[in-house]
Amino acid sequence: MKLIVLNDDGTKNIHNITKSSSNNKDKIQYIHSSKKEQNALKIINNFYSNNKIILYDDSNKTIESKLNNLDDKIFNHYDFSMMFFTSGSTGIPTGALKTKENLTKEIEVFTELIKEYNIKKVIITVPFVHIYGTLIGLLYPLLNGIDIVLKEHFLPFNLLDTIEENSLIVATPLYINALNKVQETKDLSKSLFVSSTAPLMADDAKEFCTKFNTNILQLFGSTETSGIAYKYNDEQLWTPLKSVKISSNKDNELHIKSPFVSNILYENDFKHINGQIQTFDFVEIQKDNRFKLLGRSSKILKVAGKRYSTIQIENILEDIEQINKALVFVKKSKKDIKNEVLDITLEASKEFTSKEIKNILKSKLSNLKFSIELNYVEKISTNKIGKKLII
Repeated sequence: MKLIVLNDDGTKNIHNITKSSSNNKDKIQYIHSSKKEQNALKIINNFYSNNKIILYDDSNKTIESKLNNLDDKIFNHYDFSMMFFTSGSTGIPTGALKTKENLTKEIEVFTELIKEYNIKKVIITVPFVHIYGTLIGLLYPLLNGIDIVLKEHFLPFNLLDTIEENSLIVATPLYINALNKVQETKDLSKSLFVSSTAPLMADDAKEFCTKFNTNILQLFGSTETSGIAYKYNDEQLWTPLKSVKISSNKDNELHIKSPFVSNILYENDFKHINGQIQTFDFVEIQKDNRFKLLGRSSKILKVAGKRYSTIQIENILEDIEQINKALVFVKKSKKDIKNEVLDITLEASKEFTSKEIKNILKSKLSNLKFSIELNYVEKISTNKIGKKLII
């Protein structure tokens, strides 16, 4: 197989990838470069050498500080192949330690899931510090002998020119939406897009699939759990991946037990979780075990017995011309513990009043009564895959 790197000047760097190993078994390797080519080669080499790989975004100073305060020797006490960090978009970044078995078992399930597409080439637009960027963009082709194509900065029209029959394109909702806006179109019926990292709105997915005559496989999961479930295009219900067992607690929050879940997490200390996690995702599980995902507890507004996702609220606000980005959370009111408040932060060219924001939301969500706390910032930060970071 080959790793093909497309350069901005039109040239290519081609690396022939062979399975090889070194004598550095269990050596700790920190991989955090912004260069995809450099990261890909390091990950492949160290994966085959059975070294312990720690991937992180060095622009996230909280993660960098965590690692600087750790002695490398502590990692000798734990069995893992790769360590990934959550973005910290909902709090303090958490490190998830993945064994080689965690990784390879998920690749086996994913390979079986998409076998009908007979993939010959994987095109990666996602950085490898994100777990699904590494899993699907690198390990899936690596373990199946499939060529990998990457570019440091894949502009939408560059990507369309690169896609051939039987390609798997690893992308994000942000990238899908960018392709929806380009004037150019192309028949991509013999290729498959994979999207993760954030919800993809049903209307955006439907528009994309119609425009390019193709399919999007959406993956739902987290750094800690890895893959949980999948759905195609604008489907509403998620299907658990093979080997993933789901259930819900009394609050209808999703519980996961699977061979992909990390056994060990690192926050302020290392803790064992035995391959299962109680999430804060509200779900409605159907009789056939598929489920509807309503959102995370900090991302759900409950009014008059009905739940509204803050992702939906953010999209409504970002449709307003003067609002560039919106970041919305739900928190308990300090005045009344039974009431929930929308904590809204805007990056905007105009300062709206709370009343104006309420009227915008009510026009889309119906005439509901709810409280909001409104804040303005010059810029809402995002990480390398476009996910908004907590302020």
